[in-house]
Amino acid sequence: MSSAGIADATRAADVRMNHTDSDLTFFALAYKDYGDLRPCVRDLRRSYPTARVVLRSDGDPDPRFPLLARRYRADFLAESRLFGVENGGAVIERMLELSLERPTRYLFKIDPDTVIHRRFRHLPGRGGLFGTPQGDDATPAIQGGCMGFTRDAAEQILQSGMLRDRRLCEPANFVDESPYLVKMAGRAARCGLASFDWGLAWVAAELGIPLFAFDEVNSGWLEAPRTPRGRLAVTHPRTTRAYPALLGAARTTEITRRPPW
Repeated sequence: MSSAGIADATRAADVRMNHTDSDLTFFALAYKDYGDLRPCVRDLRRSYPTARVVLRSDGDPDPRFPLLARRYRADFLAESRLFGVENGGAVIERMLELSLERPTRYLFKIDPDTVIHRRFRHLPGRGGLFGTPQGDDATPAIQGGCMGFTRDAAEQILQSGMLRDRRLCEPANFVDESPYLVKMAGRAARCGLASFDWGLAWVAAELGIPLFAFDEVNSGWLEAPRTPRGRLAVTHPRTTRAYPALLGAARTTEITRRPPW
């Protein structure tokens, strides 16, 4: 186990070496970030020309989104805003519903400012959530810029009904119940948004779903990873961003990166 209580999924027994485009679904949430989403989808299609891609506009009527989806052969849905904390886990639930309408072996939730450099050389061979670890021993989680799900994990989370738990709508009222709810309450106080990172980690912990470190991804919060060309398949974010600027825009833009506390 890592220092954050997350298993290492790179042992030979845990690795699936071969995959095709039909094994993967990529999902991105769009909200006032066309400038980030366009190169993200462009790069994704260079590496995965026929994988399923789902773009969901979370209440942003920007007319460029459906044109982008059409250009890069992505499924596009223009829907109402769900990311506010008052909606609890609805934004995550909707992602899983859409992804599992045509299920694949793996689902990758990516942020619009995620960079797809190349194809994955391997993928986890057992079930769970995987990506870049964050948090501490009390709150292990997968960083939200690129989160991987095996199909069984995605189905278990959706079918559990836990994403409709009212604690996700008002985490500040339940901080004594879980350190994850403390994390979610802090995020809600800062920007008014739900949390993929801490919300999914909480549900996974409650359901006993494993979390894995995945060495093909380096997903951080504000600072763009510095890695040799070709070393990683996916990194996040594309460029380093200033935290104060993000705080000022947090209630009007989807891109609100999580600090490590």
